Amino acid sequence: MERFLWTLIGNDSKDDVVTDLKICGDAARPYLDVVNGNDPGNTLSAALSYYQYVKLVRGELKVSRDYLIGIGDDPNDPGVTYSLIIENMTRALRAQDYVTAAFLADLAFITRSYALCLGNNDKDVCDWIKRAFTARVLIMRRTSNY
Repeated sequence: MERFLWTLIGNDSKDDVVTDLKICGDAARPYLDVVNGNDPGNTLSAALSYYQYVKLVRGELKVSRDYLIGIGDDPNDPGVTYSLIIENMTRALRAQDYVTAAFLADLAFITRSYALCLGNNDKDVCDWIKRAFTARVLIMRRTSNY
């Protein structure tokens, strides 16, 4: 599904993602719904998180660019990046901008996961987490006129 986020910014093939998901059978149904632009419905699946990015790209949700300032598309120093994201998320919450805060919480989780991965593995092992971060930041920048 991380590849799917890259399709939202035009850097991957949606058809390839659909083919991969179909191989997974019924467990992938909520994800197929999301890839096809549909609400995954009542599910505890992570598909709901991905669907928020679909809604963001469609313009159904808005992220304030004011809370993206300073966040690069590469978490080279995940500790610094994490702190900045948490600071911006706190400001968004104080301003009652819950949509932006939710997207920043997603970024914070990924950044923290990346930091933990780097602490226990070679950098190459963690590259997929770094790409997940980059895809999300690029989507948020494009949709917020950052």
